[in-house]
Amino acid sequence: MDQADFPWRPLGTLLVEKGLLSAPQLEQALAEQRRSGRLLGQIVVGSGYVSGLSLARALAEQHGVELRPTTGPETRPATAGRAQSAEARGRAWRPLGKVLVAQGAVSEAELEQALAEQEKHPEQRLGEILVGHGYLSGPALALALAEQHGVDLAGEGDLDADLETVIKPSSQSEPTYRVSEVVYEPAYHQGAILYQGTNFLEAADFACEYVERHQPEALEIKKSDGKASETVWTYSKSRAAAEAASRKNLIGTFGFDPVRWDARGRFDFGKTP
Repeated sequence: MDQADFPWRPLGTLLVEKGLLSAPQLEQALAEQRRSGRLLGQIVVGSGYVSGLSLARALAEQHGVELRPTTGPETRPATAGRAQSAEARGRAWRPLGKVLVAQGAVSEAELEQALAEQEKHPEQRLGEILVGHGYLSGPALALALAEQHGVDLAGEGDLDADLETVIKPSSQSEPTYRVSEVVYEPAYHQGAILYQGTNFLEAADFACEYVERHQPEALEIKKSDGKASETVWTYSKSRAAAEAASRKNLIGTFGFDPVRWDARGRFDFGKTP
């Protein structure tokens, strides 16, 4: 699945709601994401909008794990953390579980146990379960989430000393995200709910993995908040194929993808066409 198809806008909206990004910064970052294909986390940290640590903490909180500074207000520089190298930027999007296993932070067996627990208790989030059962520390979760979003926090070696881990179970007042297969033609029809939970990031992970494994004609994520409901992301197999064909034609014509040139006329090698 092309990284351009990931639901970046709702992720960015979460960062705006947390006060980490302004609305204009989000629009600039999304425009850069569409142009370069890089991960949104790489862009907002590389642009100096958000520190790598603040991004990781916001993502961890989405997973039900709050990381609170133990020494009062955060004193780290705003540029803490850095966007990953060009070689790392070309890597495909990976769900959190795969990142954790690849890092050696949890074993395959521990991940399977946590997923089985989540299946029994869908209101619980994966990070909440992993940390709550002692499979993983809060800072280790933050490091994995930072890597998943293209940010290197390897230099933040004192995370364990600086941050206190607090588990925050989801509440009934939180929005719910549902992933469903849908049909658009000849008339809109929503199929069975494939996933639902209070963590948007897990819904996005599930949706992207489902597209890779099952290649549905169309998929959507709906956000329900009380009586309000809105579609925050859609995937269309035909649209994705058309966009891929368009890029292939550009590469065939020019020998490269011209939309991946940066503002100074240099090609962005961080994203493999």
